[in-house]
Amino acid sequence: MKYIIFDIDGTLTDTTAIDDHCYTRAIEDCFGFKDFETNYGYYQNTTDSGIIDQLCRERLGRTFTEAERDHFITHFCGLLLQAYQEDPGTIREIAKAGAVISTLCRQEHYSIGLATGGWRQSAHFKLQCAGIDVSACKASFAQDALARQDIIHATIRKMNEKNGLDTAPPGIVYVGDGVWDYLTTQQMGIGFIGIANRKLAHLEDIIRIDDYDQLYQHIGLYAEKMK
Repeated sequence: MKYIIFDIDGTLTDTTAIDDHCYTRAIEDCFGFKDFETNYGYYQNTTDSGIIDQLCRERLGRTFTEAERDHFITHFCGLLLQAYQEDPGTIREIAKAGAVISTLCRQEHYSIGLATGGWRQSAHFKLQCAGIDVSACKASFAQDALARQDIIHATIRKMNEKNGLDTAPPGIVYVGDGVWDYLTTQQMGIGFIGIANRKLAHLEDIIRIDDYDQLYQHIGLYAEKMK
């Protein structure tokens, strides 16, 4: 059994730009914060929950409440919906991502998971708009933890339960598009495959793919893909 875990924004869905725009607007609307850092790689935990946790601690001296979180998610998802209705092109599939997920989920010796720093509701909305079926994947979201590492661990635990394993098999691979994804996998000691973009251009010691067909080469599934 081999575990392959995917990020979502910028990895399966071409949504990073609209996600950042709506997320920033939701922070301003829901918390009233102004003049905060919108380069979200700046934050200790580059997740939807981690960012507002840090902002609340810096501005309010406390973390967010559950009610504040739920209000934020509802407003954020409303902004995403409005943006999508105005321009469906704001939420798109990364080319061939849906086909890759579908192919991998059919393989007997592979288990596929999702681990994203986004909220559960917004992630499912974007995947639905992009036409990507992830119903066979175990997944964890910003509600599950503040730190990306802990979100990935949560997905691994769910995959273990699904597969009846006490511990995860060796050779876990995480597919992502951000430097924070790479750094997290380094801390965890798991493999990383990067979606080629400017954010990862300076990293020389990673596997990068600029087309999802190349993914099969790195996980040994060319033959299965062609069936």
